[in-house]
Amino acid sequence: EREAIEVFNLDIRGNFPSLQWIGCVVAPEGTRRINSITALPNGTIAATNFDTGGGELWEWHPARGWTEVPGSQMPGPNGLVSSEDGEWFYIGGWSDQALVRLSRGKTPVQIDAAPVGFNVDNVRWGLDGQIVVAGHVTQCEGDTPCELSGARVATVDPDTLQVQQRVDFKGNDFFKLGTVAIEVGDEIWVGGIRGSFGIARFDR
Repeated sequence: EREAIEVFNLDIRGNFPSLQWIGCVVAPEGTRRINSITALPNGTIAATNFDTGGGELWEWHPARGWTEVPGSQMPGPNGLVSSEDGEWFYIGGWSDQALVRLSRGKTPVQIDAAPVGFNVDNVRWGLDGQIVVAGHVTQCEGDTPCELSGARVATVDPDTLQVQQRVDFKGNDFFKLGTVAIEVGDEIWVGGIRGSFGIARFDR
């Protein structure tokens, strides 16, 4: 009935973690699909509106509500993280197959892209300050509909935008479509959807 960001308190004390719902932030009118969020300084959050026909980023402040982020319009903005000082967004460009770096609060807006060669779904900060970029490949032949398959992971330097490919997995009956990755010790853990029945683990 509504698109919203649900807010919970997480308590990890004791033997079992527990969640308590404390409220929500209803999405700005007209947005179809809030996909990813990031925390910014001063109680502000930002979110991607995933639309391959033309999406954008939005910021929400407790006192001012939602405002559209200047310069953020792009096809298929997906995953999202931000720098600790809140001056940069790093956006998973699904349609552009790139990690997109977008300035925040600067005039003129600065935007750069690091092509990674696959459809970027989610992005996370890595253990060494790199950005872990995860996604998959879109396979199309002629006019037939595209089928999504496989799992791809790269790391991107947030300053130089240098790309290092880390995982290129073609998929199998157990794990078909990778969408998100984190670094855990000496491994990369990849989660997925659409027939991915577990977490795939790869050496870093």
